[in-house]
Amino acid sequence: MRQLAAILFADMTGYTAMMQDNEHLARQKRKRFREVLEAAVENHEGKILQNYGDGTLSIFNSAINSVNCAISIQQQLQLEPKVELRIGIHTGDVAMEEGSVFGDGVNLASRIESMAVPGGIFISEKVYDEIKNHENIKTRDLGFVELKNVKQPVHLFAIANNGIVVPSRDELKGKTKQPNNRLAVLPFVNMSADPENEYFSDGITEELLNALTKVDGLQVTSR
Repeated sequence: MRQLAAILFADMTGYTAMMQDNEHLARQKRKRFREVLEAAVENHEGKILQNYGDGTLSIFNSAINSVNCAISIQQQLQLEPKVELRIGIHTGDVAMEEGSVFGDGVNLASRIESMAVPGGIFISEKVYDEIKNHENIKTRDLGFVELKNVKQPVHLFAIANNGIVVPSRDELKGKTKQPNNRLAVLPFVNMSADPENEYFSDGITEELLNALTKVDGLQVTSR
């Protein structure tokens, strides 16, 4: 079975080392992580597909639900006993077969999670496009990042709401990459004497932007 979904990977940081230093504390924190995550996923109409050691894979019917869920989880886990998580979110195809979950969307979400900082939430450009008009969600552009086993650099954003850790440029130094191809789209000007034609020039600009932003490896800016 295949479906399009917002895919959320969450992973505890430092769990293996914690198990060696203080197994009781590690298990206590993992239990709290699971309890907070299960409640948040249910509250945001999601579904947990897999639990694996110190991490989980969940899916949601919308990007906004997945991001709000991630914010809720991170904010709750900032309280004592504090649990540090990395969270990555991407929108893509999910294939489920005989208890296994796979697909390019799943792989990319996993790679994005591995890039995130402890206490942070990283999202793909596809997720950003779906949540950018929601005023209650704050973001920061991280630029293009090289991800393991992904051919093209991926444009990532960090959620920047209160309580969410946002990395500095120095923390991502060496991981970000500027795209080779950049293009600026300037507004078209109505040169006719009829002001009612103004919407044509606006429409052409918008159509060009929408088409060009879908080209892989091309950074498009506008004024």
